[in-house]
Amino acid sequence: MAPRNNNPFQPKDLDPTLAAMGPRSAIELKNLSHNVTFSEETHCFRASIYINGKRMFSASNGGNGGPNFYSPSDFGKGKEAFEESMAIAREEAKQYTLKKIELGEDLQWAIDSFGDGKSDELIDWLITDLINEQLTLKEMRKTLKKKVAVYDPKSNDILHLGRDKPTDEILEKYKAHFVLQRNDKNAKDWIWLNTIPESEAYKYWRTAS
Repeated sequence: MAPRNNNPFQPKDLDPTLAAMGPRSAIELKNLSHNVTFSEETHCFRASIYINGKRMFSASNGGNGGPNFYSPSDFGKGKEAFEESMAIAREEAKQYTLKKIELGEDLQWAIDSFGDGKSDELIDWLITDLINEQLTLKEMRKTLKKKVAVYDPKSNDILHLGRDKPTDEILEKYKAHFVLQRNDKNAKDWIWLNTIPESEAYKYWRTAS
């Protein structure tokens, strides 16, 4: 049995690998509790929402496709403080979505539909992105611990090579096999994810098709 956390509501620092990606939004997700079993149409989760390093409110979802449920992180501050926090989050989520539009994503319709400062839809989407980042990093760590994986820049794919555990000896063996012995032209451009800093590997992993 896992040891009891005597301070369950203390914030956990942002994962250093995610922090290395740079701030994508002033909104941060901490104390994430995610249930894979009950995540159906949406993520089933509970989390604390921080904006500019300050805890603002809590978020949760039952995983059945409905919108997120938001509640005050401190009920003692009253309804007005909570509504102010939500208004700040709506504007931050709108700015986050506008940045995605600048990067080429077709989301102007979302701004037109939900960017009026009254809807929480864009907050839901932003939080989903933040959850996906944490889950993707978890998946990458699990894979790189067990398998040899490379990023192929030509196909924008992550390739898993063999079934061997990625020890230094195995990695050198695989490199010699694919790059030297087979003289695979594609392999010469591969990024060997097990051998580079985790923050760099994550950049490739999260953008691969």
